[in-house]
Amino acid sequence: MDPTKRRIRKIDRDAQRFVAQALGNTDLSLSDYDMIHTVRHRPGVTQEELRRLYCLDKSTIARRAAKLEEAGYLRRRPSPEDKRRKELFVTERGEALREAKVEAESFYFDWLASELTEAELSALLPLLDKLQLRSRDERRQGFAHLLEAYGKTHPEET
Repeated sequence: MDPTKRRIRKIDRDAQRFVAQALGNTDLSLSDYDMIHTVRHRPGVTQEELRRLYCLDKSTIARRAAKLEEAGYLRRRPSPEDKRRKELFVTERGEALREAKVEAESFYFDWLASELTEAELSALLPLLDKLQLRSRDERRQGFAHLLEAYGKTHPEET
């Protein structure tokens, strides 16, 4: 049984809905924000690399990249090594969106935690840190251990 009853996910979903409404960017999906975030952390990432990272098909990544490019959040350039490959970069508008998103998220989480006492926060934060670090470490390993435990093979093995 799920000990968190998916509460972490539900809080995150509410936070992302608030951010979209606060920024007036309801035309952007959570996946769009995620792609901008990924490209920001990996300037020059190719659409193929994103396809593998997100386990999506080529056309989905290409459509999303084109949408974000048209909206002015990303720019695509042909790779110097292979002109058929497209490298992605975040634009100034994409950076500004990211800053506004962080600000709105911080506002939401400050509001959310405002009714907690110092003692409750002192108990909660180390637990959240522990969960976040465990999740990050597994993500960085491509979820290999989780996929094996879940009975699935690692995507690169298929």
